[in-house]
Amino acid sequence: MSESPIKYHEDSNTYIACKKAYFEKSVNIDGNFMVGAGSNFWKDLNVKGVLEIGKGTFVKGNITADRAIIGARSEINGNIEVAGDLKIFDAVKIDGSAIAGEEMLVRPGCDINFAKASRTMELVGKTSIKEIESGTKVIVRSE
Repeated sequence: MSESPIKYHEDSNTYIACKKAYFEKSVNIDGNFMVGAGSNFWKDLNVKGVLEIGKGTFVKGNITADRAIIGARSEINGNIEVAGDLKIFDAVKIDGSAIAGEEMLVRPGCDINFAKASRTMELVGKTSIKEIESGTKVIVRSE
């Protein structure tokens, strides 16, 4: 059995981190990256592809990706910047900014310092966003 917390699936160019994995250094992935629930990143996370973060994951640094899905109850101490769509699920806390190059979906219970989406931002249920960039088209709907 391999000791590495990351496995690679060649057909889909996807790297997979096991559940409750932890990384002390910055992680740079050239491909898609699926992160298991309860993982910890002590520095930055850079992905050239689609990033899917499992629920309850903690990232102390910044996140960059082409597209991203942030699992429920995750906590990001830095900023998130994606070139495409960004989906943020229930009760995610982002201390920095969340910037989407296209569309952003924010689910109930999220706490975000600053948000910006180039196309549209959809807020579902009760969310707390301290500042939204002016000019961002916002759609608000109940759960």
